[in-house]
Amino acid sequence: MTNPEYPKKRRGCFFYGCITCLILFLVVGLIGVLAVRYFVGQINAAIIEYTDTSPMTLPKADMPADEVKKLQARIDAFGKAAEAHTNTPPLVLTGPEINALLANSTNELRDKVYVSIEGSEIKGQISLPLEKYFKIWMIHTQGRYLNGAATMTVGLTNSILSVMLDSLEVKGKPMPEKFMAGLRGQNMAANANNNPNESAFISRFESILVTNGTIILKAKENAPPAAAVTN
Repeated sequence: MTNPEYPKKRRGCFFYGCITCLILFLVVGLIGVLAVRYFVGQINAAIIEYTDTSPMTLPKADMPADEVKKLQARIDAFGKAAEAHTNTPPLVLTGPEINALLANSTNELRDKVYVSIEGSEIKGQISLPLEKYFKIWMIHTQGRYLNGAATMTVGLTNSILSVMLDSLEVKGKPMPEKFMAGLRGQNMAANANNNPNESAFISRFESILVTNGTIILKAKENAPPAAAVTN
């Protein structure tokens, strides 16, 4: 729930950058697979089949403004400690906390993504205007929305972020295996790892663990200087 008493502001925290990357890579990857397999007419037919003409209603985050303020202060403190290379305790975030932070932000995925964490998996309900993220001549994405749910596993090894798509449902039904085969097994964070600014930011973390319904971020004691990262 967005509270007008607490101003929205951009933050360079992990969940904003990485959640945005995950969803955008998912959309681009999905359309890319369609493009490889089909000619223009068939791509447009597939878009009609797997997308909708209106956005899907997503659950709303419901956290009091004072709790959101405390949560943002906790994240700010963690970020400053990571920049100072101090030995700071890990940052633990739940699904409701991530949703509240997104709802009170200016991030482009606000009101378009709802996150839940189950065990070691991140699940996201998405409702995205396709034309915003994918524009190619003769491909009819205008007025179409990708409405669905995705399940992903996330990990970090040697400063390399991995995001693997486990399952994808669109319009309430599983994506056909002929499409999933082209998406499953690909690291959807590959572009983030190859981007100097994003990889510099990711390298400031020792580990990212998804467990027991939480995301646990541990900062490196000797992380790269904050000046090396452009948010």
